Amino acid sequence: MNDPLDPLGHLLLSDRLARIPAILDEMLTEGPPRLGDRTLAGQRFIITGTGSSEAHARYLATLLNLHTDRAAAYLPLSGFVDSPAENFAGKTLVVFSQGVSPNAQIALARAPDFDHLVLFTATTPDAAEAAGKPDRARLLRQIQQAHGELVVFPLAEEYTTLSWPVHPFPYSFCLQLVGLLSPASRAPQPNAATLLPLLHTTAPAPLRDAMCQLPSAFSSGFNLITAAPISDYAQNLACKFMEGLFWTCPAISDFLQFAHGPFQQMTAHPKPVIILQGNGSGEAEMVNRSVDMLRGVGASAYVVAVDAPPLLSIFGFEAALNDAVFAAMRHLRVDQVNWPGKGRDDQLYGFCPDA
Repeated sequence: MNDPLDPLGHLLLSDRLARIPAILDEMLTEGPPRLGDRTLAGQRFIITGTGSSEAHARYLATLLNLHTDRAAAYLPLSGFVDSPAENFAGKTLVVFSQGVSPNAQIALARAPDFDHLVLFTATTPDAAEAAGKPDRARLLRQIQQAHGELVVFPLAEEYTTLSWPVHPFPYSFCLQLVGLLSPASRAPQPNAATLLPLLHTTAPAPLRDAMCQLPSAFSSGFNLITAAPISDYAQNLACKFMEGLFWTCPAISDFLQFAHGPFQQMTAHPKPVIILQGNGSGEAEMVNRSVDMLRGVGASAYVVAVDAPPLLSIFGFEAALNDAVFAAMRHLRVDQVNWPGKGRDDQLYGFCPDA
């Protein structure tokens, strides 16, 4: 039932966005989660997640592969439906799922084929019970009884709206996990002095204005350009536009990939381009070249700059695009409570062969 004081869900989303810095500060003050010996001993990881959890899963895979001596692969949830058990033997399964959705349970059901299971979630057995989901509470307790590891991040059962803007919490846990797995890791360890300022990053005013005043230029698709490794875990950045505004999800391109087809297609059918720029010198040159190319064909380019290295700049990009999308959402009066297709997605959203 709609809240008569907040029929579109905008006040609720505004409150969630405003709470992010304080909650992350509290998380960082508490320090990394305690992890069991089996998690810390893992050497090979299969990592999965979908929806808002896909980027977190890909982020952890990037961290493990580039900054530890461990090995990791991202596998979409459908890859767990028919894969033979021998594909998973000797590996640790890591599942990201805010609410332990039926789709996530496809991967969780394969836990016996793995050496160990780690579940990153915002749901606890007690929270699921209180929300009237005894089956999920039972599943979580079964995981714990089987010595699986639950890593719980804040804001359980935060639904009502389609958009879920609290993505910094799992990223922070991923950085902490890598620090525990590999104390010699070169990956930066999260701290309040570094991360909290990034959470206050705002979008450039010209981008906010264009999204509010010329939504038709963006709504049927546009391009999002960034550098590796962010291009491997930018899914949430793109999905903000789809889930927050119901626009076509922008195509994500690495800077150098952009010249191999996307630029030509965009030139034939002009669309805006949002460019994400971190603090690398090589990245700055690629941004300048991209802007020159786009201006040369009369295309609109908006640069979102975050003064941080790639593994941390994602926190600033999340905040900046939250700012832009929320501004457009309010201006266009997008209904986040009664979203298109609500209640009609269960054939796939509720798909779980063993359920």
